[in-house]
Amino acid sequence: MTNYFNQICEFRQNNPVVRGETIRTDNPLLNDVKKTLNNFKIELEKKYLKFEGIDLKIEISRGAANFPNVAHVCILPPNQQVSNGIYVAICFDKSGKGAVIGCTESKTNPKGLNITIRKQGKLIPHIDVDGGSSNTKYNNVFDNPKDFYYKLTNDVELENHISKSLSLCLYNLGLIKNSNYLQTSDYLNSTINEHEIEYFNIEEIKDERKKVAAEIYVRRGQKAFRKKLLDTYKRKCAITECGIEEMLEAAHIYGFKGAKTDKIPNGILLRSDIHTLFDLGLVTINPESYLIQVSNKIITDEYYSKLNNKKINLPKRTEDYPNQDSLKYHLENVFN
Repeated sequence: MTNYFNQICEFRQNNPVVRGETIRTDNPLLNDVKKTLNNFKIELEKKYLKFEGIDLKIEISRGAANFPNVAHVCILPPNQQVSNGIYVAICFDKSGKGAVIGCTESKTNPKGLNITIRKQGKLIPHIDVDGGSSNTKYNNVFDNPKDFYYKLTNDVELENHISKSLSLCLYNLGLIKNSNYLQTSDYLNSTINEHEIEYFNIEEIKDERKKVAAEIYVRRGQKAFRKKLLDTYKRKCAITECGIEEMLEAAHIYGFKGAKTDKIPNGILLRSDIHTLFDLGLVTINPESYLIQVSNKIITDEYYSKLNNKKINLPKRTEDYPNQDSLKYHLENVFN
C-alpha cells in the first residue's frame, strides 16, 4: 500500500498543480497515476470492504473533463456519497508532499462533524488539499485529520488511522455504538465547524464493562447542543442547581439517534455525575410532575437520596420543558 501511496505523491511532484492550468482526463500523462490509484483502491478493498461488520465501498477520484487537483480515495459506509455523506477520505497534497487522512464530511453537503480547522487566513497547512473551486476545498472537512508524509515507509500507522477514522464515521452515522479503535481524546480535540452543528461522540472505557460504557457518551463534544442547553437552563444543573459550567453536560433524555434528537425538549442540562446516573437508569424524572425519582439501588446514598421527589428547575419557556414522551420512555425503559 505504501508503494502506491508514494507513487501518487511522485506524480504530483512531477506534475504539481499550477493555477489556471489543468490536465484533461484523456491525457496519456495520466495513465500511470490512474492505474496506481486503482491499485491503491484494490489494496484498500482487501482490508476494508467489511469493517466492524459493516459493508463498505471504495471510490477513487476520476474527474469529469479534467483530472482533480486533489487526487483522493474515499472509503464509503452504506448510503454515503462523496458529494453527500460521512466517510474516510485520503486526500493527496497538490505538490506531492503527502496526504491527509481522516473521518470526513462532504464539502458540498456538510453533516455537522466536529471538524478541525486546518486552513484559516494566513494559516496554510504543510499538506494542502484545497482544490480550485469552493466545492473542492478539502482542508477543513476532517474530524480527525492526520498528515502522512512522502516518503511513506510502512503500512502500520496508515492502517491504524484508517481504522480509527472508519470507526468514527460509523459511530457518527449511528451504525456502531463503540469501537476498540476509539479513545475519549479522539472526540475532545475537534473544533466546531462553521455551521455550528455537531454530532454526539461516544466515550470508550476500556474495561470489562463495555456494554455499560457504550451508553456513557462523551458529553463535552456536543458544543452546539450543549450551548443551547446552557442558555435554556441559565447555566445551572436542572437537578442540583450546580453552576460550575465546566461540570455541566448536555444529556439526551431519549438517547441520541442523530441530529433530530439534538432538540432542546429532548435535552436537559445535568452535572456530570447526575448525567451518568441518568444514562445508567439510576435517576429519572416523572413526566407529569417533573419530580426526580432516585432508584432503589442508590437511595441509601446520603447525598442522592435527598434528590428524591425534588422538582427539577424548569426552563423559562414551557416549549423548552423536557418532552413528556421522552421522559416517559426513560422512566419505562431505562430507569431501574
